[in-house]
Amino acid sequence: MRAAVLKAPKSIELDHAYPEPPMGPADLKLKVDYTGICGSDLHVFAVEPPMMKMPVVLGHEFSAQVVEVGPETRGFEPGDRAVGLIYPSCGRCEYCVQGDFTLCDLRAVNFNQRNGSFAEFITVPARQLFLVPPGTPADEAALIEPASVAVHAIRRSRLSVGERVVVFGGGPLGLLIMKLAQLAGADRVALVEPVAGRRNLGRDYGADLVLDPADEIQGQINDATDGRGADIVFEVAGSGRAFAAAGKAVRKQGRMVVVAVYEGRDIPYNPNRFVADEVDLIHSYWAGAIDFRRAVNLVSSRKLDVRPLITGRVGLDQMQSAMDGLLADRGNHSKILVACS
Repeated sequence: MRAAVLKAPKSIELDHAYPEPPMGPADLKLKVDYTGICGSDLHVFAVEPPMMKMPVVLGHEFSAQVVEVGPETRGFEPGDRAVGLIYPSCGRCEYCVQGDFTLCDLRAVNFNQRNGSFAEFITVPARQLFLVPPGTPADEAALIEPASVAVHAIRRSRLSVGERVVVFGGGPLGLLIMKLAQLAGADRVALVEPVAGRRNLGRDYGADLVLDPADEIQGQINDATDGRGADIVFEVAGSGRAFAAAGKAVRKQGRMVVVAVYEGRDIPYNPNRFVADEVDLIHSYWAGAIDFRRAVNLVSSRKLDVRPLITGRVGLDQMQSAMDGLLADRGNHSKILVACS
């Protein structure tokens, strides 16, 4: 099969004879329609992390068509369209049993067992896959995975109707969290983003207030929240500066939800402020089965309209130039989709 293989940091080659992934009795084999380029893919492309050994095929934000079903699977037929969590889980630990596959006790062991979805075919445990309703465009379905991550973050935040929210980071995930917060009943949602292109997209996507962190933003946040600060702050930027600003933006007895991954960077965390003001510091990692089911419904019904976030499409043979372009200037794009078949 064809696959875009990361041979070394910043070096992707299209392999026309990459071996198809193994398939177990509880797996489905899928033909990939589209895969979105995630910020985590970009990071692995630029700097090899310890858990990923090269050469490797990345990709996990996929939409695909079932082409073969294992004998132990139920509920899927060839021709069905599906999305889900690509990296295998053990299926037996406490977290897998409750549908939190990304917290599987063996997740680090399983990372390199199978290829990712920047390829023509993938195999995935059926328990980690979710049917996509007929009529859902394949390109929009590819954003169900990041939408599920946003659903999980909103669910972890315990957002209530009428609360005021600030989102730090205007990438695709930050924008999805912003939009879902509005759908969940937030009174006002502000977006903080340093890149002008992403601020413009956030404004077009419906942010109530868009702020440039180069300006003095705390006063503007106070003005938008009656001087109290935000009830909930989502930190999706992944920088120490954003973490510090988010910690200042949240009100007393508010919640700060950390969705970003910092990869060992020094973070200016002062626990005394969180203790003295009874601020809940919440972390949100990936998504579980319940989040995927809700994201499928939201995206397929277009109650969560992901079309404005799709800003580019490339083929597998254009992966190198697409990744180089994103590294050079993320501000020109939100979500780039890779056509894999």
